[in-house]
Formats: sequence, structure tokens, C-alpha cells
Amino acid sequence: MIALKKIWVFLKTHWYIPVVIVLLILLRNKSVNLKKILDIQRASYDKQIKEIDKSYQKQKEKEKEINKEYKEAVKAIEEEYKKNNDALNAASKKRVKKLVKKYYNEPSDLALMISEKFGVTYVPKSNNSSND
Repeated sequence: MIALKKIWVFLKTHWYIPVVIVLLILLRNKSVNLKKILDIQRASYDKQIKEIDKSYQKQKEKEKEINKEYKEAVKAIEEEYKKNNDALNAASKKRVKKLVKKYYNEPSDLALMISEKFGVTYVPKSNNSSND
């Protein structure tokens, strides 16, 4: 992309070199300071190329900064998720412990309560196939 911009600037800036050559041939006898025109043209071209390079570097720096911010945000989200997930697991363990204490003498009721609280399918022992 940057190469296309540079080519465009070159063509835009130097399109009249053939015109200068034709003028040189036609106005051979008249004193036209073509060298000065070409020097001004060259300076303009160099300035435009420098500006293109500078804008390209700024764009690259912005991309690096955006990538850095993205990585930091993802890392923060992952840490927050891990912290919340650990807290959730601790809370789940506490709830299971309370249920076990409450339904200690009634295992089928305990299994039913755990399945309801945590979304697990409870299959009573009488429904299990005895292929063991």
C-alpha cells in the first residue's frame, strides 16, 4: 500500500518531465531555468515522501498501542474470570457441605437436592442397570 502511494506521488510530481523536455527543444534559444524547476519539483517530491513515511510510522505505532491495550484488557478479563470462577467454586462447595450436613441420613434426598441446586440429572439407584 505504501509503495502504491509512493508511486502515485512520483507520477503526480514528475508527470511534466516530458513536457519540460519538449519545452527545452522548442525553446532552445530562450533562457528558461529548467534546472530550477526540476530542483523545486524534486524538493516537493522528497517532502511528500517524508510525509507518507511519517504517517505510516504513526499508523504502525497506533497499531502497536492498540494491540498492547487489547492484550492488557484480555489479561484483566481472564484474571477477573478466574477470580470469580474460584469464588463461585468456593460458594458451591459451601452449599454442598450444608446440604450434606442437612441430608446426611437421607442419601436419596441429598442426591435429589444436589441435582436440583446444581442442574445435575439424578438417576435413582433402582433405575440403574445392574451390568456391574
